[in-house]
Amino acid sequence: MSKFENKYGELEEKMKAIIMRLNDYQQVINNLNKENESLRKKLAEAEKEMTEWKNKHQILGVTQSILQKEDKAELKKEINRLVREIDYCIGYINGK
Repeated sequence: MSKFENKYGELEEKMKAIIMRLNDYQQVINNLNKENESLRKKLAEAEKEMTEWKNKHQILGVTQSILQKEDKAELKKEINRLVREIDYCIGYINGK
């Protein structure tokens, strides 16, 4: 074999090795992308659940606050405040 053929053979082997490593890296990237997407979905679900729990906690706090008020006038004020807040939210949603 000539010197050129030896060099060509070496180059060809190196290129094959590089292509194999590239394929391996692409597989790793694909796996990491799938894992990333899965983790993003779990995070979104956890954030949604956290928001729901915060809302429940707020409702519980308001309920306890209302139940602790002995003065009916104070209770009426609290209910009116809540109704105004609800009306504001409805108006805001309808305005969009």
